[in-house]
Amino acid sequence: MATEQDQLVITIKAEGDLSSNQYRAVKVVNSGYGTLATGTADDVLGIQLNTPAGRDRALKVCIGGHTKAITGAAVTVGSYLSVESAGSLKIGEFGLSKIIGYAITSTSGSGEYTEMAIEKWIYYNDT
Repeated sequence: MATEQDQLVITIKAEGDLSSNQYRAVKVVNSGYGTLATGTADDVLGIQLNTPAGRDRALKVCIGGHTKAITGAAVTVGSYLSVESAGSLKIGEFGLSKIIGYAITSTSGSGEYTEMAIEKWIYYNDT
């Protein structure tokens, strides 16, 4: 079971209904509103911790520390993580993937929880 601890958390307003996106990556748009991150090119704010059910509701985001997150593919411990579609995480790709964290636990496929340490603003450039 994935766990979380020692987090730096901020609260912003949700852009819409994010109630089904807990533990997925989010980004900031439209004058400070938070919404789901949808791909490796997104500048990710952090991992969504709660389930706001509409626009202007409080969206709690882990921007630092140890959290759990949903994967979109198998993840191995020790891998750098980037965003896949729909806010889920995957192993960072060669090139210039925007990395948001480091996998602390492995998963065997999509829709599973991994533990991660958020390490934003690194680029995986192994070319």
